Amino acid sequence: MNRRGLSVATLVLTIFAIALWLARPELMEREIVGGSDAPATAAQIESGRYLARAGNCVACHTAQGEPAYAGGRRIPTPFGDVYSSNLTPDRETGLGDWTSKDFYRALHYGKSRDGHRLYPAFPFTNYTVVTREDSDAIFAYLHSLEPVRKAPTPASLRFPYNTGFAQVVWRAIFFRPRNLQPGKERSTDWNRGAYLVEGLGHCNACHTSRDSLGGIKRSADYSGGTIPMLGWDALPLTSATPMTDADAAEMTQFLKTGIARRSAAAGPMAEVVYQQPSVPEG
Repeated sequence: MNRRGLSVATLVLTIFAIALWLARPELMEREIVGGSDAPATAAQIESGRYLARAGNCVACHTAQGEPAYAGGRRIPTPFGDVYSSNLTPDRETGLGDWTSKDFYRALHYGKSRDGHRLYPAFPFTNYTVVTREDSDAIFAYLHSLEPVRKAPTPASLRFPYNTGFAQVVWRAIFFRPRNLQPGKERSTDWNRGAYLVEGLGHCNACHTSRDSLGGIKRSADYSGGTIPMLGWDALPLTSATPMTDADAAEMTQFLKTGIARRSAAAGPMAEVVYQQPSVPEG
């Protein structure tokens, strides 16, 4: 092969390697099977209500003075503004025509019903670990709500962040669809806590610093971070010493009431505490 042919072959292989790297999240997608869209039971709806509150879904998906879960809340980011979607079962502007499979796809793969990629202001990088059972319960709860006709507001992101290519690159760098594997050496309570914190709670979305592209720095997980555009610092959640029973009791009190021995919830955290379901004692 002459020099020119070698250069062309190298270019083709380089382009192929880049395309393969960009497509990694899509290559990890699998057909979604199972689930059921049969009428939900009261127990499933109640479970979904609890899980939706654990994920604080209502906070982002409710605009001030508007019906709960009807969307339209402005979410400022360093790259422009996005607006939350309507989660009520309205057939034209909400989730009315969605199936439980569509909903799980949004959580697990970060893609909408029609296949378009969702902006990562929706924390699908965390929600990807939510189980199909819990996803179906949340979907059942949302479908039990009163439909609200409220069309979504288009995002207003700056170029190039408003392009499909930017989303492909971002996902290639920061997103892998996954399931959370239980720690074999950990207790049931620890694994349940990890599932809620890593998944629905998406605690590291605020309590971890981000890089210039908005990606979470996993090497600094839960070490604290500035919440973009809100002017608030989320405190570190890590500790050099093991948590005692007294610490656990104080944490429970804080999550239930927003008040601890030396501090009180304020800013975005106050909203999170207000929306939380009851935390079991002990």
